[in-house]
Amino acid sequence: MTRPAIACFSYLAAVHTLRVPHMPALNYGVEITSTGTFLAGDGPIVAGALAALGRDPILLTNAVGDDPQGRRITERLRTWGVTAPASAAGSQTMVNTVICDDAGNRTWFSGLRGIGATLDGLDLTVLDQVETAYIDCYEVLGDTPRRVFDAAQARGIGVYINLGGGPLPPWMNTSATTRARVVQTNAPRNDHDTARRLALELAQADVADIAVVTAGELGAYAAQRPGDTVIHAPAIEVAVRQVQGAGSVFSAALLDGLLSSRPLNEAIRRACTAGSLWCARTEDDPFPTGTDLSSTPTARAS
Repeated sequence: MTRPAIACFSYLAAVHTLRVPHMPALNYGVEITSTGTFLAGDGPIVAGALAALGRDPILLTNAVGDDPQGRRITERLRTWGVTAPASAAGSQTMVNTVICDDAGNRTWFSGLRGIGATLDGLDLTVLDQVETAYIDCYEVLGDTPRRVFDAAQARGIGVYINLGGGPLPPWMNTSATTRARVVQTNAPRNDHDTARRLALELAQADVADIAVVTAGELGAYAAQRPGDTVIHAPAIEVAVRQVQGAGSVFSAALLDGLLSSRPLNEAIRRACTAGSLWCARTEDDPFPTGTDLSSTPTARAS
């Protein structure tokens, strides 16, 4: 039986990654130890990870240019089993720069000028084909995600919101529509207190049934509206090779688990395992599959 499709909304851009031993002080420099190329935002990576888990993702995003960067993105998505939007002839693919250090810290510089206007023009009738919508609600996208959120809610589609470490957009606090199923963000890595507090604050904001906060090696924290209990699932121990896309792989596995009616503590534990397994791979390796997750011992949620 064919599973209902999942829409994944975000921007689509190339990412140039610089790896350094440590972040430099302001007005100072540091050696680059290696470079890499990948893609962003989280939505396209979530789509690829969902495909690896046997789901049917539909990518709702901007086109890339018919240039080397855009062709690499299109080929990567094809390898993942995700259909890319048609390339825009004569246009240039947007590029972000990401800097990662050996301690696992990560920062990025946006090359997304004009992306909001582009995404505002997307045809949302594709939502008629799906049961769930994953929506990136980054600050850089402004109010653009609201149109997708409202269209999904009008169709009675479950919504998974990713804040990407930013605050709740003001429209989520004032919207008259129903709640999202999940709202996710991330805390500074290895900051237990902040992650737990954020999970409670998001749950109490009453914008979603489940609030989830990831925190690097500490794993993830989840709280359900409107209670004051936080579930914690640690990451599993792996030899980390990279962290690019770990939160997206976590999101895909959590969404897959919830859609499979797994209890929250089991779903978040499984999602932490997926994120950890991805960190043990390179950007050119395949995403974890359902078989990978079933055969890997998970850490107990508390």
